[in-house]
Amino acid sequence: MRSRWTTDLRAALPSWIEARLYVAATLIVTNAIIDRLEPPPAFSPVEDGLLAWDGRWYELIAERGYTGSDDPATRFFPLWPLLGRFGGWISGHPGVSLVVLANILALIAGALLHRLVMAETGDPDTARLAVRLMAISPPSFVLVLAYSEPLFLVLGLAMMLSLQSRRWWTSALLGYLAGLTRPVASLLAASAAMAVWKSGKERPLGSLVAVAAAPLGALSFLAWSSFSLDDWSAPVDSQRELRGGAHEPISRLIRAFWRGVHGDSGELLHLFAALAIILLAAVAVRRLSPMLWAYAVPSALLLIAADNLNSMERYALAAFPLVIAAAIVARGPKLPTWLPTVSAVAMSSLAMLAFNGVYVP
Repeated sequence: MRSRWTTDLRAALPSWIEARLYVAATLIVTNAIIDRLEPPPAFSPVEDGLLAWDGRWYELIAERGYTGSDDPATRFFPLWPLLGRFGGWISGHPGVSLVVLANILALIAGALLHRLVMAETGDPDTARLAVRLMAISPPSFVLVLAYSEPLFLVLGLAMMLSLQSRRWWTSALLGYLAGLTRPVASLLAASAAMAVWKSGKERPLGSLVAVAAAPLGALSFLAWSSFSLDDWSAPVDSQRELRGGAHEPISRLIRAFWRGVHGDSGELLHLFAALAIILLAAVAVRRLSPMLWAYAVPSALLLIAADNLNSMERYALAAFPLVIAAAIVARGPKLPTWLPTVSAVAMSSLAMLAFNGVYVP
């Protein structure tokens, strides 16, 4: 077992280092550019460094809690800032703890992804490529920041591996913690249900708990909001204010195209990303086990149905079976030679736009 974990970590480490070098270089270059602008920009996330954008929100919640923060803070689920608060007790700086924890967890997520792809395909080349794509895909610069994505990836990937081996109670614990991390974790219930259905006629109690665990984690935060804030729907409402209501996906993509051809470059970017997500979801259905695509397909539909498509590319990272599908597609005769390079350039470019305040990660 130890040698297997060593293999997984060795497979994840080079791409993990590579991604951090790219983000560090982007941060340095962006800082140099901003310092020379006259007049300086009114909004410059680069000043927050690796705590840019949502990182500051998580740091604020870790320091003050939800009642000491502005109302929109309730859209951030509690497990990640709680870990930041715990790390702050040790280091004295919750923000620093969040950055360190995020990067450690990103390495673990890479190792877990390698293990999952090996279990799914048995192909070491596909497993290594999946790990590299997750590390350097365009939105993956957030895995270097103080975001909750690395924690969610670790919990989701570990849950999938536990479901594969029918460790129901472990799956339930991981699912519950995932539900406390991100609201979309509730979609993991579909994978758990598929695993239970595939396991045979016997349905032990742990398997049923595993199906319900992720939604129960999310409901626990709503229950806390009801008791502490006198508003059980505050996390849902604040998320809806940011993302807008749900729309039928096809009409939403048509609207993105129409806005894009009329000069909205952000909508055009989201349109291309949405089409890639749809393609990868289709590949997942054809090439991956039902347990994985049962989570990937509803995740993809949810991503492209939002009124506000900002951050959609980052949210797609949480639908990690799409990354596995991308690695399978990229195993063609020519794609592996240039796709990682293109992906790394796109990641650095997107990170620079985010540090400049142009792109919302």
